[in-house]
Amino acid sequence: MIASVAERLNVHGLRVAIGGDWPEVIEALRRDFSWWTDGEDGSEPAVTVTIERTPPDYAPYAALDSVAVTERSVVYAAAGTTVVDYAGRALSVLEGQSLLVQSEDGYTARRAAFDFLLASVGRHLDRIGLPRVHGLGLVGAQGAVLVMVPSGGGKTTLALRAIREPGVGFLSEGSPLLDGQGRLLPFPLPLWVRSTSAEADALPEEHVRRLSGIEPDPLILELPAFVDRVPTDPSPLRHIVLGRRSLGTESTLARAPRRAAARPLVRESVLGLGFFQGLELLARGKSPLPVRTSWERGRRILSATRSAQVWTLELGRDKERNWQTLEQLLA
Repeated sequence: MIASVAERLNVHGLRVAIGGDWPEVIEALRRDFSWWTDGEDGSEPAVTVTIERTPPDYAPYAALDSVAVTERSVVYAAAGTTVVDYAGRALSVLEGQSLLVQSEDGYTARRAAFDFLLASVGRHLDRIGLPRVHGLGLVGAQGAVLVMVPSGGGKTTLALRAIREPGVGFLSEGSPLLDGQGRLLPFPLPLWVRSTSAEADALPEEHVRRLSGIEPDPLILELPAFVDRVPTDPSPLRHIVLGRRSLGTESTLARAPRRAAARPLVRESVLGLGFFQGLELLARGKSPLPVRTSWERGRRILSATRSAQVWTLELGRDKERNWQTLEQLLA
């Protein structure tokens, strides 16, 4: 059980309690999920997270076998207990739906808890029929636009430009939700921005959270900076945009057959390879993504793409021209 409750969340019916003895990390998590903060109403949380500011205690788990190695961690599991070692900087212990994080590194402690919460929320959303779709979700006059760009391809740059544009709704930088009627729903999280990027100097300082200890130090643009741009009602998915980078200065938008979206949608959203999988592995051990979950994601995405137009967007080195090209689908 959680030692002390400091914050509560309610994400589409999934009730979460976050507590512990590290107020700064707990507050950072509250900001991360501020769209879903929830007052106490006596309901028992389904998921609990406890943050302890202490050196990781490995001794009780020395006999566990490793079951997976991820980009950031090593996962161990046995007899209903799953443990994740973040290269000695933090230790996560999962029993049922209760997570204990032990660390003296504030960034890693927050990241371990954040990834677990995101994975727990993702599984809940799959269960209730609102799977996440990997891409930038925007809303214009015609409806919703899903922009799929490879990692590092400029998705955050487009997101930052979108929230400055009057009349454009912002659903999510990386994972809007898709309902059974082919509509996108908001899933807004803070935006991570490289401190070395051209956009960093233009961010409103009062809504910027700075992280230290990582090179280059990232900036987090908090939700209050753009919360007024997040529509609460679902929007029909009208356009799927497949972005690709170019070294040129031109930016072009061209129609593509619907089948062109099949492979990236399956890879990024049905199989979930576009999402960080470490904490999914934490929850599942060696088990693959459940067949029913994959099938349901695939069914919903297929249904949505039947009414959506598919486009290819070439993104050149001129960022403003890239936006003007994409903006045609939002007018």
